[in-house]
Amino acid sequence: MIKLGIVGPSESEIMPFIRKLSSVSVTEYAMLKFHSGIYEGISVVSLYSGVCKVNVAIATQLLITRYNVTHVILTGVAGAIKCNLNIGDIIIASEIAYHDVEPEILTDYHPWMKSNYFLTDSELLKMCETIANSSIKSSNYYFGRIITGESFITEHERDALIRKFDPLCVDMESASVAHTCFVNSIPFIVIRSISDHADENGSSLFEDNVEHSSLNALNFVEELISRFKNL
Repeated sequence: MIKLGIVGPSESEIMPFIRKLSSVSVTEYAMLKFHSGIYEGISVVSLYSGVCKVNVAIATQLLITRYNVTHVILTGVAGAIKCNLNIGDIIIASEIAYHDVEPEILTDYHPWMKSNYFLTDSELLKMCETIANSSIKSSNYYFGRIITGESFITEHERDALIRKFDPLCVDMESASVAHTCFVNSIPFIVIRSISDHADENGSSLFEDNVEHSSLNALNFVEELISRFKNL
């Protein structure tokens, strides 16, 4: 039986979706509130995890071990690294890496990965590609690499990240969700919308755009959830 875990880092990034759930019950673990309910006939457990890597890792592990979710979807906003990205554009991750963790930490030690990139689930990625190709586009959709680290990015850091990772965007949570799902063998996907341009103005632009951009990402997530009825 399919049971989806839907995570957003902040209230703005997930509560508009949680309010659409039916038959909702709320339970609390580790100071987090988990909203169990139904969306489009699909069983869902959703919450806002809190910003940063550890918070979202705690939330994801609890979704897996306490709520027995079969898939995890992370949604929210991100800072653009690629210059051609605009506010509100939607990014679907094909692979994810930490930009503030040395690759050897993941490849030479637990979880002994083949590389420092976490690959999102291929079936979920195909479902997202179908949506992107078939929908009436109110937003632009891009598939590619997301990187994660716990800081707002300056212009100097941005150039260095482009040289090292060539990512589409940066956030503070995606790699931790990917990491937690990887060690638990749980399929996952990350769907983000651009809120800022990952530079010195990123923090203020984030505040200005987080609600609008979050809704763009959530609209895509809702369309993805509805496709699970056909599985």
